[in-house]
Amino acid sequence: MKTHTILAAAATALMATPLTAQSGSAVRLQLAPGSQLTFDGTSTLHGFSCTTKTMQAYIDVDPAYQTANLSTLAHPIVGVQVVIPVKSLSCGGELEGNMLKTLNASQYPYVVYKLSTYDMAGGSASATSFVAATQGRLTISGKENDIAMSVNATRGPDGVVTAAAAQTIKMSDFGIKPPTFFLGSLRVGNELKVKFTLKATPAAVATAMAELSTRLAMVAATPSRTQVPAEPQH
Repeated sequence: MKTHTILAAAATALMATPLTAQSGSAVRLQLAPGSQLTFDGTSTLHGFSCTTKTMQAYIDVDPAYQTANLSTLAHPIVGVQVVIPVKSLSCGGELEGNMLKTLNASQYPYVVYKLSTYDMAGGSASATSFVAATQGRLTISGKENDIAMSVNATRGPDGVVTAAAAQTIKMSDFGIKPPTFFLGSLRVGNELKVKFTLKATPAAVATAMAELSTRLAMVAATPSRTQVPAEPQH
């Protein structure tokens, strides 16, 4: 039942009302190839990285985003929701299994992020880019916390929207005890540096939501211990 509960929460996040009243006419974008999220960590032996390119996310933007001078829009981006399957993280070697266990991947199979609000950083906006001082909610291992990030957003000449940021978090803030190995001789640091690049293009909302609904239906029809169907690879 816990797997179903987390999956339902993920669906709620993806279908949630976007950031502002502009959402009624917002244009929804879907992830494009080149999107990636990485966790960088440290240990008493060496550093490590866990990476995934598998995620489900939507970025809602002002209808004028594709053509307007971005410095003239109060909130070019209207809403962001991201759901990441924990088991899609690739860390390499034995560390991968240990990190999945540390992040309680079986009990809490998704990392979920939702943008709450943001302000344009003073003087950062140009015709095709801006820096956003964001406030959002991040859920890891079933624990939800506020998270503030400075996000660099750009619109390419091909219309592709790119958002990139890096932010350090502490595992202990999410109720996670940093793991130790080899009788305590190898200790993983409490801090993880989260780095992401999201690339998005306009997409048919009906198609995207139908794909998500299909995966939810498949999980709901199976016992809770059955592995969650894989998210699409972008």
